[in-house]
Amino acid sequence: MTRSIPSTVVCLFSVALLAPAVQADATLTMEEVGGKMDAVIEVKGHMMRMSTPGQSDYMLYNAQRDTAIHVSSSDGQYMEFNRATLEKMADSMTQMQKTMAPKMAMMREQLKNLPPEQRAMIEQRMGGMANFGAMESKPPVKVSMVKRGSDKIAGFKCQRYDVLNDQQQVADVCVATDAAAGMSKAEFATVSSAMKFMRDMAERAQKLSINMGGPRMSMGDVDGVPVAVKDLQNGREFKLAKVSDDALNDARFNEYQSLSKRALPKMR
Repeated sequence: MTRSIPSTVVCLFSVALLAPAVQADATLTMEEVGGKMDAVIEVKGHMMRMSTPGQSDYMLYNAQRDTAIHVSSSDGQYMEFNRATLEKMADSMTQMQKTMAPKMAMMREQLKNLPPEQRAMIEQRMGGMANFGAMESKPPVKVSMVKRGSDKIAGFKCQRYDVLNDQQQVADVCVATDAAAGMSKAEFATVSSAMKFMRDMAERAQKLSINMGGPRMSMGDVDGVPVAVKDLQNGREFKLAKVSDDALNDARFNEYQSLSKRALPKMR
């Protein structure tokens, strides 16, 4: 009997070593300085969910597929897009810009002859279309990142950078490159991959002069998770306020599958 105890212990220990490690979920709360909650990022394995309190629409990111999913709960629809679909849309947009550039240039010349108030009203109604195609001949903005010390935000060690657009500082960011504050390496990798995907998407939109709303800021080749951002162009500041490891319901990441899948809009 006594000789069987070590064998039992060894067996149980071996099973424990073979068992998969329990991964804690993570919820990151980003707040705009001043106390207003701006965004909640939830992470479960290879899935990330980003939402704004009070809004029904939200964004998912699947790190295994490197695919983003925009969910519109109010419309009962969702759209998926990856780098291939974004590249296809970008090519179509480029061709459309080339086609429309002469017409838009003529329209801008005509607007110059209108009274300032009337011109401003028309441009406001047109939104981003007022400048559509106007930047095709301009060289791309040169983005550079200048290190300026380290910091610690909500448990994350981060590297501070000045973000320069053509030598003009437009932002101050602090980027974390390692898991901390209770996040696993796998979950941190999911968020890092999602941030890179969104930066690439934003940079592509900026090159095509598409107004996506919000600050237009590039982080160049710096990979990681921004845990603090001061947008000097728009006078706004965001910071990671807290991190929670409470368990998250799977439904928050897969309930969209019961909605109707909407095709991406075609550029003509």
